[in-house]
Amino acid sequence: MSCIDTLVTPVKKARHQLLYLIYGNQDVYRREAKFSILTVLSQAKNGKRPAIRILTDRPQDYEGWPVDTVLLDEATLTRWQGQNGYHHRRKACAIAAGMQLAEKTLFVDTDTLFTSDPNSLFKHIDVNQSVMDRFEYDWKDVFERPDYLKLARDLSVHGVSPQNGFKLYNSGLCGITDRDSALFEESIRLIDEWTADGFEIHTIEQIALSYAMRERPVVEARKHVYHYFAEKRFFHAMQAFFFSQHGEKFSQRLVELCTDVPRVKPFPSAWQRLKIKWKLRNQSGAMRKVGRDLLYGSAAPDHPYYSVCRHEWWECASREILRWDESRQKKLLEQSRWPKQLPRPDKPEDEKVIMNYLKKRVEAAR
Repeated sequence: MSCIDTLVTPVKKARHQLLYLIYGNQDVYRREAKFSILTVLSQAKNGKRPAIRILTDRPQDYEGWPVDTVLLDEATLTRWQGQNGYHHRRKACAIAAGMQLAEKTLFVDTDTLFTSDPNSLFKHIDVNQSVMDRFEYDWKDVFERPDYLKLARDLSVHGVSPQNGFKLYNSGLCGITDRDSALFEESIRLIDEWTADGFEIHTIEQIALSYAMRERPVVEARKHVYHYFAEKRFFHAMQAFFFSQHGEKFSQRLVELCTDVPRVKPFPSAWQRLKIKWKLRNQSGAMRKVGRDLLYGSAAPDHPYYSVCRHEWWECASREILRWDESRQKKLLEQSRWPKQLPRPDKPEDEKVIMNYLKKRVEAAR
């Protein structure tokens, strides 16, 4: 029996489409999707852009936006998750179903920013050639990791060994044609096989897709987009500030304003980073990491969008501190002034702000 649904939708088949999947009522993911779409529109040349389709259970969130919405009901979302409780199976099913709405489809994770014309990626999508976000590693490089051992046993059934492994790609972007149904039939079947007795890897979906694509050329999209999956907190803070300032009602002005938002997280200048490295020269290990994150947050560039996410550097430091035992935490934090074991930030006013932030985070975790 086929794993692939045929969506009941009035959307006409397009030549090229960008496809998003978003469900649930969390503001942060809605903002991710909308900001990603704004970057698409800001980069499209001469007003030419592919169709933008959103598979969602909340189409009302995108009223007035230049997108087509395809309603997903609860039954579809439940069916797409499957019987093994693997959340990301829905993504594979969404691509499989959505690809039928265009000749060429570029599926886009919502935490993706376009840094060049999206149309340029479609020329790399063809029969027997796909686009993926980026190459991450070879199977031979990870098969012995503790969390990969179960998957290694499952893959050995298919004759896969370190010697004849395959390349693993991040599927934050996935470009395919409407002739690639078999690719996703195999991918979804493998997801079900590899999650049947539990799973320890949250990226089973992209490993299954990479395996299904093992015989075809794959073009990386990383030169055209920035997928900030490892830096979400910084971008969430900037996007929340952007929409709080300008609202979510679509306008061409909103497209223009989105270009003011940085496309990288707030690193201090090269000179400031060198100064911080020098200040921490006598520290090592966890204390060096904590000091770096605290000072990086204090030395964030003078920019309104960077200012709202300085605390995310401090959050990185607090997470490291929370890994310590209680006595070590007290030694650092239960002082009336800035800890002697850490160099002071350049902005004296940040000393109290940082210490209050760290103390509240540690107290809340107890």
